[in-house]
Amino acid sequence: METRYTIAESGDYDEVIDFGNYVFSHAHSSTDFPSLLPKLYKREYFMEGIHYLAKEEGKIRALVGAYPLKLNILGETLPGRGIGMVSVHPYARSRGYMRALMDMALADMRRDGLVFACLGGLRQRYEYFGFTPAGIQIVFECRRSNIRHSLGKIDSPALKLRQLKAGDGELEEIYRLHQSKAARFERDREKLFDILSSWKNRTFALLDEKGFAGYLVYNDSGDIIQEINLKEPGRMAQAIGSFLDYQGKTSDRGRVEVCVQPHESAKLEVFSAFAEGCRLSSAYSFAVFDFPPVLSALLNLKAADQTLPDGGLDLRIGDSPIRIAVRQGKALVSPAAGGADLVLNPLQAVRLFFSALAPLSAPPAQENPFLRGLLPLPLFFETPDGI
Repeated sequence: METRYTIAESGDYDEVIDFGNYVFSHAHSSTDFPSLLPKLYKREYFMEGIHYLAKEEGKIRALVGAYPLKLNILGETLPGRGIGMVSVHPYARSRGYMRALMDMALADMRRDGLVFACLGGLRQRYEYFGFTPAGIQIVFECRRSNIRHSLGKIDSPALKLRQLKAGDGELEEIYRLHQSKAARFERDREKLFDILSSWKNRTFALLDEKGFAGYLVYNDSGDIIQEINLKEPGRMAQAIGSFLDYQGKTSDRGRVEVCVQPHESAKLEVFSAFAEGCRLSSAYSFAVFDFPPVLSALLNLKAADQTLPDGGLDLRIGDSPIRIAVRQGKALVSPAAGGADLVLNPLQAVRLFFSALAPLSAPPAQENPFLRGLLPLPLFFETPDGI
């Protein structure tokens, strides 16, 4: 049987959606990609050139999507791709289709000069392709009792919450607040409501007597606030308390988890002062194709928040000789001229530089105080941007 490898065009929309829905519903639970991920799978958003297909006798038997992403760090844009809708027909497994399509997608990313890719999925399955769990997400547990004892009696009234729908005016305020963040994945303004609605999330505007005070993105099935941003970060406890009061009208839940990113120092300070506890987890699975721009951007992000130790390190990642130097708290990443103090393959390098455990568990970090002082770099991922 002849297999043809190709890339989907706009006319393939219905077949791509039907195939993805069938495979994921067969393997997991009932799935409808246009409602689960409207930012990608609404008919009007469907993109040509990003779905890699294996076809038998003209019918799709396997599919891999590679969706454009832009990571903005202090104004520097790092282009990447998010891998998703990886699917093989249950009657076409063990034919090598997933490997072939992943290899096609990764070859195109490298050809096009992209610096990273990311995905969600089983660790060992995707480590064969250079992806590994990395980055940091901090999740705080917040209870009513935490809020009550933290706030006590306050003069300002509780924040009001309003669930948003497409076209609401607060979306413009949300977009501006998101754009003001030092590190973020870029979001298309025209698709913003659908981006925030990914994975069946709901978006709430937080309002005070002056109007828009911030927003949060909540997933009811996980009892978790995936993203929260306020004009005044010091009001986080008040915002969480107002949200729990709002939830109390429809449920008896007295707690909620809140995701915070490792570079959000103002949020971390506030939540650390009142939350019941927290846990660290990997943010996503990442592959890095071009390390210097990623290392440079994240070192600068970390240096904006804390003083980096002075020193230098020559390393080789794959075939790339790289020098990391810090002088008076300023980091510079450049090509290395001589030998390497440390030799890593790309998978090892992702684990070393971006894992929260690296300072505690990685031998190179244990043996080099300068390197240990840099780690971990604040790679992150926010759930609404997930693929």
